[in-house]
Amino acid sequence: MLPTADQPVTSDTPAVIGIDIGGTKTLGLVIGGDAEILVEQRRPTPHSAMAVVDMLADLVSDLIAAADGRVEVRAVGVGVAGLVDLHGRLRRAPNLVGADELAVRDLLEPRVGLPVFVDNDANCAARAELESGVAVGVQHAVLITLGTGIGGALITGGSVIRGAAGMAGEPGHMLVDPNGPLCVCGLRGCWERYASGAGLAYLGREAAAAGALSAVGSELRGDLDALRGEHLTRAARLGDPEAAAVLDTFAWWVAVGMANCAALSDPEMIIVGGGLVRDWDLFGPRVRATLGEVLVAGAHRPVIKVEPARAGEAAGALGAALLARHESGLQRPA
Repeated sequence: MLPTADQPVTSDTPAVIGIDIGGTKTLGLVIGGDAEILVEQRRPTPHSAMAVVDMLADLVSDLIAAADGRVEVRAVGVGVAGLVDLHGRLRRAPNLVGADELAVRDLLEPRVGLPVFVDNDANCAARAELESGVAVGVQHAVLITLGTGIGGALITGGSVIRGAAGMAGEPGHMLVDPNGPLCVCGLRGCWERYASGAGLAYLGREAAAAGALSAVGSELRGDLDALRGEHLTRAARLGDPEAAAVLDTFAWWVAVGMANCAALSDPEMIIVGGGLVRDWDLFGPRVRATLGEVLVAGAHRPVIKVEPARAGEAAGALGAALLARHESGLQRPA
């Protein structure tokens, strides 16, 4: 659970805003000095770039108004899916029309009159896990978000690593099969084509086309294009062995990508977030077992903990607020 305010705050309490731009909804928070959530608001996420900037400006204004003078908001953090550089520019956006090269920070700062800091949403979620989630006290970790695609973040020395241009931690687009299916990024055989929600659906369609998944196929009346990951997880929970077999294949692909991340970064923990974590009990044990088998020198390494994320659905917004607090010099004293 994320912290909430349990005592009055005053106008001299340093506060920041954190915003997580999701594919369908945007969550905004005001947090106080101890990362307690003081205000929380949601908005539908527009589909065009400039409409998103307009929405962000309005949301910041509304959050400040809702704080009602109890705190002074000093900075704004924004998390968004895509490649975000160190200057707050969204270089590549998979889910926003016309948002490639969108200068989020430069467009938003003059409209809100506050410093604005922008990062990838998974990096923001990693900050939340370090502050109040499963990674408290962890120095070296990898965060993987399994959703429609795959996001990620690298943690070294207790800090999120952004890389030379700010674009580190994109494991979903590691090449795992050069002859594999086309990815939304334009390449073939990316890890997320097998180990994301869309990847699970792809594996299910491949299995159905090969004659398996008779019960799921009957439910869909043979329309394999309509097959989604939730059809497979629901069937597996009902005891369908063919659906369970697809989830085993999916778990293998998840573990393979994790092993690649671990070979490069040598983490003590891999944190698994994203929407698919709700079904972690169905495939998590197989992921953990397979990781030890496919990781180079796995038998000679310390066991890597693989843990579901704990910060919850507000992790991205909380992490964006923590980014703003840190980068603006408002970091809470230790």
